[in-house]
Amino acid sequence: MEIDKVRLDASLARLHHQVPSQVELAKLVSEVVGAVTEIFDLAGAGVLLVDADRALRSIAASDSTGALLERVQEEFGEGPCVESFIVDEIVVSNDLTQEDRWPRVTPALTAGGVRAVLGVPVRLGGGPIGTLNVADDQVRQWTTSERDAIVHFGGVLENLLLAGLIADRNDRLARQLQYALDYRVPIERAVGYLMATMRTDPVSAFEKLRRTARDERRRVSELAEEILAGQRSL
Repeated sequence: MEIDKVRLDASLARLHHQVPSQVELAKLVSEVVGAVTEIFDLAGAGVLLVDADRALRSIAASDSTGALLERVQEEFGEGPCVESFIVDEIVVSNDLTQEDRWPRVTPALTAGGVRAVLGVPVRLGGGPIGTLNVADDQVRQWTTSERDAIVHFGGVLENLLLAGLIADRNDRLARQLQYALDYRVPIERAVGYLMATMRTDPVSAFEKLRRTARDERRRVSELAEEILAGQRSL
């Protein structure tokens, strides 16, 4: 897709000048999601954030397609956007119908009309705290210019989240953001521990942690802390 550079720059500039202390943080995050969807003519977009209970939780979605993209990955703990968070890298799929990387989420996503997906890690405090995720309803070859531009939107989102955290810790999303910062490290360390002890990859280790916590109806963060303290093995 050919990017309209003028519209892109204008959208980025407008978002850069938003002030979380004057506008609700959740509304600003939704504006970023909406702007990404519009500029790149996407079927949907959303944001996942680290969550103490579920490991990752959706905090924004552009529409029903964006909500589906988030909900399915949140439920199953796998997918391109979950993987983007775990490995702290951009993860793309040009055509989900040709994928075998995420066998549990792909059928639900494609049945809902999602064909192409791109996940960008959102970083704060030295590491990923979530992802900015976009989807198209047709096969899409994500170009280098598109990837770079969506990464810029991820950077805008990072700045807004940081400013919102500083501006008002009593805001609901700001509180959730603080939780993300507090619990990201023990979850990351527990994943690393499981990788070493189970001799597995980070995605599988993350899913093992998340699934065990869910099966036992426990918070992911509590289970992670017990593993690190040597009080629990999986």
